[in-house]
Amino acid sequence: MEIKSIQDSNETKKSAIDLEQAQAWYEKGIEYIKEGNLDEVEKCFRAALYYNPNFAEVHNAIGLILLKIQKYSEAIELFDSALAMNPNFAEAYSNRGLARSKICHKTEFKLLLDDLNKAIALKPDLAEAYFNRAWVFRVFLIDNQAAVQDYNKAISLNPEYLEAYLHRGDAYLLAEELEESIQDFQKVLALDSECTEAYRSRGVARFQLGDLEGAKKDLFTAFDLFYSQGNVNHCIFTRSLIMNMFPDYELYKHLFGLESAMAEKISHSVNESGSNC
Repeated sequence: MEIKSIQDSNETKKSAIDLEQAQAWYEKGIEYIKEGNLDEVEKCFRAALYYNPNFAEVHNAIGLILLKIQKYSEAIELFDSALAMNPNFAEAYSNRGLARSKICHKTEFKLLLDDLNKAIALKPDLAEAYFNRAWVFRVFLIDNQAAVQDYNKAISLNPEYLEAYLHRGDAYLLAEELEESIQDFQKVLALDSECTEAYRSRGVARFQLGDLEGAKKDLFTAFDLFYSQGNVNHCIFTRSLIMNMFPDYELYKHLFGLESAMAEKISHSVNESGSNC
């Protein structure tokens, strides 16, 4: 009996050490995520799963990476795994709801809300769950008022929640509550002075309020920022807004030809990087 007791004790100690090692590798992986170093993230998470194969937080974190690179089905599988390991994992419910919203059919909207409602029930102070549910209300259920209420809750929980201010501003803009929308876009730009979407949306709101100079300044600022980022699609969309709002061709004629200019810029960058190898 004494030998078995010693063996059990050793196994318990080893298990505790393994869990500590898994946690340490997980935390290291999270730091690499913040740095954008996905190669090191993979190494850290593999090590964490080696020490603890049932580490729900690691499965959730990998799911978030897959969600970010638009591999939605694979992300859902990882969130499913996390929830199988920890059925009370609020963040995994919230993330799965968001992933489902990217690929679901309208018949599955209830699944989205079920996930997000479950996340909020488990963790009422989870700002991201309210934000994700607001997205479902606004985009899928066309319930702008419910969306604003959830954005309000997310912001009350996290007063620095840039995306919540940005999306609430868009919801106010859609409802033609223009002053409120501009206030939200101002807050976004106070948090991030180069947020292209905030400049563009504020430009639209200012135009609708009759502030033509303010609108022009915001829209051209947005265009220049999108151009510097190499974002062709958003450049084209912003240019179309400018063309619709301001009939003076001389004002925006220099915005044409951007596609070929950007392609040349990208080609030049690729050639330079190749010559440096």
